[in-house]
Amino acid sequence: MPSAVELRDGDLLLRPWRDGHAEAVGVGPGSDGEVGRYFGMPFGGFSADPDPSAPWFAIVADGVPVGRIWFAAHARPFEVGYFLLPDAWGRGLATRALILVRDWMAQPLVLCTHPRNVRSQRVAERAGFRRDGVVENYAQFKDGETSALRFVYP
Repeated sequence: MPSAVELRDGDLLLRPWRDGHAEAVGVGPGSDGEVGRYFGMPFGGFSADPDPSAPWFAIVADGVPVGRIWFAAHARPFEVGYFLLPDAWGRGLATRALILVRDWMAQPLVLCTHPRNVRSQRVAERAGFRRDGVVENYAQFKDGETSALRFVYP
């Protein structure tokens, strides 16, 4: 998969993540209390090894970076994650971004959410993912939860 790919849907652009995007949307979902509420540290930590087949994109709306969508390094089937800044919520941007990467990847995908992250679960369902069960010991979430709901596509 070429690392310089850009995906577009009208005013929505997904472009390769670069350092300047971190200044615009934060270095991670934990940088905003509301955005980071449902994120946790995966058991076993994050992979530090680069995985060129698992890209990260900035979610750009009307020319402004408003979030990130990424694929977990070395996770197969590919696991996708995303977040938007609160000012960008309620505009369908996360759903549109998820559909763009879903169609671009053209292979089975997995998406996991905190059990109480209803907004993210709705995004997954609107993008055609279906609930597939619960993953025990998925991550250590800030509220002490360790399981996640698993969604799959197709």
